[in-house]
Amino acid sequence: MPYTNSFDARLRPNRSVYRARPLRRACAPESRTHAASDVRRIPSRSLPQLAVVLALLIALGGACWYAVSTLTGLVDGAQSSGSLAGPQSTPKSAWKAGEVPALYQRDPAWADGTYAEDDFGTTGCGPTCMAMAYVALTGRTDMTPADMGAFSERLGCATPDGTAWTFMTEGAAELGLVAEEVPADEQNVRRALLSGSPVICSVGPGDFTSTGHFIVLAGIDEQGRLLVRDPNSPERTGKAWDFATVLGQCRAIWAYTAA
Repeated sequence: MPYTNSFDARLRPNRSVYRARPLRRACAPESRTHAASDVRRIPSRSLPQLAVVLALLIALGGACWYAVSTLTGLVDGAQSSGSLAGPQSTPKSAWKAGEVPALYQRDPAWADGTYAEDDFGTTGCGPTCMAMAYVALTGRTDMTPADMGAFSERLGCATPDGTAWTFMTEGAAELGLVAEEVPADEQNVRRALLSGSPVICSVGPGDFTSTGHFIVLAGIDEQGRLLVRDPNSPERTGKAWDFATVLGQCRAIWAYTAA
């Protein structure tokens, strides 16, 4: 059974690991004998001033460290894919039948959840696409991408390799949707979209991923180009695509209708 690994290596930040080298002790200086006249003593009245200066330097250094740590996500652990920097999905208040919302697996609302033995922000493209199709056909707000991920887990469709293709058919049936596999040609895909069916595509390496990924075809613009909902990229969601460019990267395509 084929699987789709939703990890997109090109979009994920490169987390290189730096290892500190052990410090080497400098050679100890040769022992010297200082005459009493060579030792200069600090006047005792200067010690309080030195202590104040030292305390100020320590406080300033701590403040600088905290500021830098906060900006780089080092305070309370490394910054995760579900940080506030993640993309914001179409809010529930705007979900309605007949429109495919823009939902993102890296949305902070659910990115840190677990799915397919990884965080949802990395592996959740399949459930996120199904959530978009479900909303477009039903107008309901009861199944967020996180809820859809939990549903996929219960069905046994979440694997270490990502989301099984069976989720796109059997999972859809459990949700009250009918999935029809569509050939990867413009005529059939265009017909499905013009009839109001959201279309989910499993794509291979190319413009959308370096491994495997799911995307949604939401419609056709006035110039006859595809409108795409990429759950891993607001940038790719925000542009129109030629049919040939997208369909040439598809490994499987499903069109959906309400049962």
